[in-house]
Amino acid sequence: MTCSIKIKLKKITIHNIHPLCRIKKKGIEKLISRVLRLEGISLPVDVIFVDDDFMKKINRKFTKRRKTTDVLSFGMKEGKNMGVDYPSLGDIYVSLDQAKRQAQEYRISFKEETSRLVIHGLLHLLGHDHKSKKEAKTMKEKEEAYLKGSASPKG
Repeated sequence: MTCSIKIKLKKITIHNIHPLCRIKKKGIEKLISRVLRLEGISLPVDVIFVDDDFMKKINRKFTKRRKTTDVLSFGMKEGKNMGVDYPSLGDIYVSLDQAKRQAQEYRISFKEETSRLVIHGLLHLLGHDHKSKKEAKTMKEKEEAYLKGSASPKG
């Protein structure tokens, strides 16, 4: 006799652990769903909205940098997974404090900057990077296309 258990994983999970700032989850869920659909990916992803203090701690722990940053992505398919094939694309951490400063600096809305950072983190989980000028250009084009709602970004 074979026993099979099916577990339905939530495709997108959003956690807001920032002590003061709140994000509208529905808009972020729709954005991520659209990007994943257009990229042909059906794995779950977690997005965690944090403050600068939290971001500083994980940035120091994982990148050895002693300052905050805007977004960090941790892919479940990268590095050591301790032999476990976890059915997830990974985690995206976004500093809402940094997003607010960058929105003011770029003269855009907080919502737009937060969306851009989520897309940026998601593109990293999908294997995109910006180490070379060509990669950076491709990634920026995809970011902009997804932010504007384009159905078929170049690259």
